[in-house]
Amino acid sequence: MKVLRMIHTALVVLYIMMLFFFVSLSAFVPYFLLRILGKRGRADQILRSNGRFLSRRIIQGFGGTVSAEGLEKFPADAERICIVSNHQSLIDIPLLVGYLPVWAGFIAKEELTGVPFLRQWMRAMGCVYIMRGNPRSSIKMILDGVKAIKSGNPLIIFPEGTRSRSNTVNLFKPGSLKLATRSKSLLIPVTIQNTYHLWEEEKLLHPSELLLIIHDPIDTAELGEGEEKLLPQRVEAIISSSAQQAERSSG
Repeated sequence: MKVLRMIHTALVVLYIMMLFFFVSLSAFVPYFLLRILGKRGRADQILRSNGRFLSRRIIQGFGGTVSAEGLEKFPADAERICIVSNHQSLIDIPLLVGYLPVWAGFIAKEELTGVPFLRQWMRAMGCVYIMRGNPRSSIKMILDGVKAIKSGNPLIIFPEGTRSRSNTVNLFKPGSLKLATRSKSLLIPVTIQNTYHLWEEEKLLHPSELLLIIHDPIDTAELGEGEEKLLPQRVEAIISSSAQQAERSSG
């Protein structure tokens, strides 16, 4: 049985790689042509549509079904948005791209810019890069991230710093919400549930129901100095409490 699951997993991964390649081609050829013609709005619309399509097909290919709660809490007129989420697995990224109502970038490792097609998607999403272990890179990432948010490009951050590979929310790293506070953005907490169970738990596919919960936004522009210092603990508690409640409900 395990051998059959391994074969099935390998075939699905191959399918996802081929899908990624062909959807990327179908997205970026018209995207760049329209940009050359000066039709940037139409170009961005095509890219977002293809990006959501690709992300949803990836999750479906892995055997995931998605339930989303609180999508109506995203304000339509917010100019500065910072989305804060727990981080269980690599599947979190297509989940957020495919099912959030905004097109947002991520804080990404700089070495990923060497991956063909992926770097083009990351650039189009407005991702901000960091070289781990390099203090200067961390400072530059904050400056670039604040600039991106202020210019109207939403960013998604994972304050745990690494994947938990479980439904437990790890402690948020100190200073992890500086992008939100320094940009005076609308911070939107998000809880992700069960993405680790889909694949990374056993490195084999395991069909799962994924849960995406959107919480009430927090306007960081209205926070005092003391409230800013306590913000990481406050957001961590919101996300962690929701994750625990969802875990009990699924159990």
